[in-house]
Amino acid sequence: MAFALSVTIPGLPRTAILCFVKENWGSIASVWGLFVSIYVLFVAKGARKAAREAITAERGRTVVEELEQAMEKNSHIGLFARDRKWDLVHLRAQEVMTSCRTIVARWGEDDVLKESKNKLLMVATQMRSIVEEANKEGANSESIVNAQLNASERLSAVLGKAHKERESGS
Repeated sequence: MAFALSVTIPGLPRTAILCFVKENWGSIASVWGLFVSIYVLFVAKGARKAAREAITAERGRTVVEELEQAMEKNSHIGLFARDRKWDLVHLRAQEVMTSCRTIVARWGEDDVLKESKNKLLMVATQMRSIVEEANKEGANSESIVNAQLNASERLSAVLGKAHKERESGS
């Protein structure tokens, strides 16, 4: 600090600088501490923002993965219904229903799914009707496949929106 003062103020004797520093070292340290604190504040704000962005990105990735799994299980329902494997239709429909309700419960207020909440709840309701139909003695594969296709359309729309939100970085 004394060197900085001697360079910036030419003609000032070295002893005067040392005397000033000795008498005001507390004030000089306080000013230095203030500058360091301000710097740390800016660095911490940047780190906080980066952490929030990372959490948002991870949430988006998780939502997309959960939707993709629900979509895959939903496609199995159509295959199993075609082959009249009602126990597997029942199982997959329950899994999709549970996935949709879980996604809404966990992520329903998240920006990615806020607008898609109703579609997911409709898919869960369709899966419930598929479960009920699969449990009937003479289950109607045509109605199950139609419900599965409707659910597939809704899930595709939600998944597409989630991909778009994730890719745009919002």
